[in-house]
Amino acid sequence: MRIKAVLFDRDGTLTDFDRTWGPAIAAVLTDLAGNDAAHLETLSRMAMFDVAGARFTGPSPMKVQAPADYSTDWARVLGEPDPDAMLARIEATLLEHATLNVTPFPGVLETLHGLHAAGLPVGLATNGTEASARVQMEALGVGTTFGFLAGYDSGFGRKPAPGQLLAFARHTGLDPAEIAMVGDSLHDMHAARDAGMIRIAVTTGAVTRAELEPEADLVLVEMRDLLTVALAAEQVP
Repeated sequence: MRIKAVLFDRDGTLTDFDRTWGPAIAAVLTDLAGNDAAHLETLSRMAMFDVAGARFTGPSPMKVQAPADYSTDWARVLGEPDPDAMLARIEATLLEHATLNVTPFPGVLETLHGLHAAGLPVGLATNGTEASARVQMEALGVGTTFGFLAGYDSGFGRKPAPGQLLAFARHTGLDPAEIAMVGDSLHDMHAARDAGMIRIAVTTGAVTRAELEPEADLVLVEMRDLLTVALAAEQVP
């Protein structure tokens, strides 16, 4: 089956999650905890995050879940009476910091430009917000590359459910089997499986190659390898 369009995950796939979001998440947790050291310690543990170092310490749920998901547990432990207002604060802080440290992986920009130049429809599906994804792609100079861009708040659901992926297929008018979903997580691979798309994994995220291989049709080490695959005459079986 020839690849006729490509849909990308964002964090861990196009951009380095730790470098891009580390300072922003430190700001979020500090804001939510206020001056309560115990609350900060609890939030840091739940997020698997070192606030002082602005870095993750483990496979944080923040790397795969939508803000509305991980903030629910935070609101519970903080005794927050208005979880929706807290979520709005989190998303506002993340958006404020979205472009300050956005860091693409090597080969990402050239790959996106190459796919676009070759005429392949390109989309993005993230469990972050649509607004943060749009401003980041614009900051990287690839905003016009994406004919479709969806966040968890765009009305199509969130991964691992396939709603965002099927929305991209409808946008392109292509059969899902002609579209490659490129991502770094099992959420991405499971969403691609359920949508009937070609599953291409990259090892730039938090999931190991050994974990990805059983769930993917193809595993790539670097994004620049995708260009060769996507433009080849014979592609993923």
